[in-house]
Amino acid sequence: MGEIYKNNALLEIRDLWFKFHGSKEYVLKNINLSFHEGEFVLLIGPSGCGKTTLINTINGIIPHVIQGLRKGSVKIKGKDVRNMKLAEVSTHVATVFQDPETQFFTLSVIDEVVFGPENLRLPRDEIEKRFEFAVKATGIEDLLDKDVMSLSGGQKQRVAIASAMAMMPDILILDEPTTNLDPKGAAEVLKTISELRKKTNALIILIEHRLEEVVKYVDRVLVMNDGEIIANGKPREVFNNPALLYEIGIRPPWAAEAIVKLRKIGILSDNIDIPLTPEEASKVIRHVLARKIGGSSIRKDLFLKEEQEYLKLKERDPVIEIIDLWHRFPDGTITLKGINLKIHKGEFVGIIGQNGAGKTTLLLHILGILRPSYGQVKVFGKNVLHMSVGELSQRIGLIFQNPDLMLFQNTVWSEIAFGPRNIGIKGRELEERVKESLEMMRLIGFEKRHPRALSRGQRHRVAVASVLSMRPKIIIADEPTTGQDFGASRKYLELLQRLNREGTTIIVVSHDMDLIARYARRVIVLKQGRILLDGPTRAVFSREDILNETHLKPPYVTRIGNSLRDFGLPTVLTLEELIMFIAEAVLGERKARKIVEEVFK
Repeated sequence: MGEIYKNNALLEIRDLWFKFHGSKEYVLKNINLSFHEGEFVLLIGPSGCGKTTLINTINGIIPHVIQGLRKGSVKIKGKDVRNMKLAEVSTHVATVFQDPETQFFTLSVIDEVVFGPENLRLPRDEIEKRFEFAVKATGIEDLLDKDVMSLSGGQKQRVAIASAMAMMPDILILDEPTTNLDPKGAAEVLKTISELRKKTNALIILIEHRLEEVVKYVDRVLVMNDGEIIANGKPREVFNNPALLYEIGIRPPWAAEAIVKLRKIGILSDNIDIPLTPEEASKVIRHVLARKIGGSSIRKDLFLKEEQEYLKLKERDPVIEIIDLWHRFPDGTITLKGINLKIHKGEFVGIIGQNGAGKTTLLLHILGILRPSYGQVKVFGKNVLHMSVGELSQRIGLIFQNPDLMLFQNTVWSEIAFGPRNIGIKGRELEERVKESLEMMRLIGFEKRHPRALSRGQRHRVAVASVLSMRPKIIIADEPTTGQDFGASRKYLELLQRLNREGTTIIVVSHDMDLIARYARRVIVLKQGRILLDGPTRAVFSREDILNETHLKPPYVTRIGNSLRDFGLPTVLTLEELIMFIAEAVLGERKARKIVEEVFK
């Protein structure tokens, strides 16, 4: 640690360019960055912009594992990574990826944490010292006697971070560590990361889509697009310009965007500090409403209108009917406990609940993959156990959380064509189905590419296209926005919304409360294998007290609105609603509507 390096920069990247062998385009273009000890830096950007490639030039995967043309330098403590052996780089840089299970080498938590130091053949007392440091730094003392595979998603990720910290790295890189976690698990991991900066002088570089949860911790935000750094500054500075972010498919934190929108319609002055949390935004808005509230009529008929729509949909024939469904696994674990549920034609349903609530088990019964211990599941009136795989696949399309589980062909075109071809579709109809799916998922031009050579976000789009080409009556999407930036997620959900308007029944399982609030018209909340809440989306998210029982919280925008109920605001589901209601309160309904519609064009 006593080595002197240029400008005291722990990590310095100068004039960095990189492209993969066989590629004409550079993935990284003229990157110039400096990082210092103890910094906590957030790196954001749209899927495929080069974030993962950039961190791979820091941890040595490029050029020591992945080859390509690299120009410029990446120096750690003044020494270029390409002049270091990978083993030496690993003593300076530790990386934690999205899926902790891909990083585990052992079965027990203790063995996992000491694996790295033992592999370096460090003295026993040094290993013990590092073990104690890593365990305390990540707060996993209560997990030490457990098997790693018995842990929850959040716990596994904390163990992965502890294993990385046991290497006592100068630089800790985390590549979307909360992607597969429910809100509770994600909060655990992000709190662990924030605590690390108090207990270590390591540079922390985090790639993360959950901006609301992390921006309050970080010192600096880097925005990347098309291989270049386009913004570099403090969080309040970067998020003060949402237009730049929207242009590349990134959404700023809801709290920041709400205040920027209120500035644009003239309700707030430009010198108001940009808030980063719902609590900060609520405080600013509360002050404005207390001073300016007028004689407007904030609409209060939303609950009644949506309840009527909900009841109208329930009059339709059910496409899925679940009757007293129980499921016990061979080890005795009961994951579903008397589920009774009807999903009707044309519904857009969101299913939420923390990890282990029974969401995936429920889906597997609908698909006929698991057999009920008791009860039955019917699809279009027929017991799924009496339906063939081909018959089910023409009625229900499942989009997995992990797209790699669905991809096995050599080209994007053949991947999308596989399903229809397998049920006898050929010729012009096959061509039309594939072309339509390519266009829907913005994959024109990718037809001859190998799916595995694409970014995760692009692979997810291929997986969705392969389901759409089957033209199913029901589409089930399991965590559909995993690994997707805001722009890609919005286009994907707008596609599902369009299909829903055309008559397709949509079921989305997600930890993204903002997504569920914006698109689902009905929400089912599961807790420990039972249905805790079931009803219109707005009615469900108004029950913040009950949601807390299952470690869930309403969307950030909803939480801002709920905190302002004493001013007459109803439960809001989108930013547009929040801004409209505030504008109505301050400006009056007629004037507000015209101004707000213009702002959200």
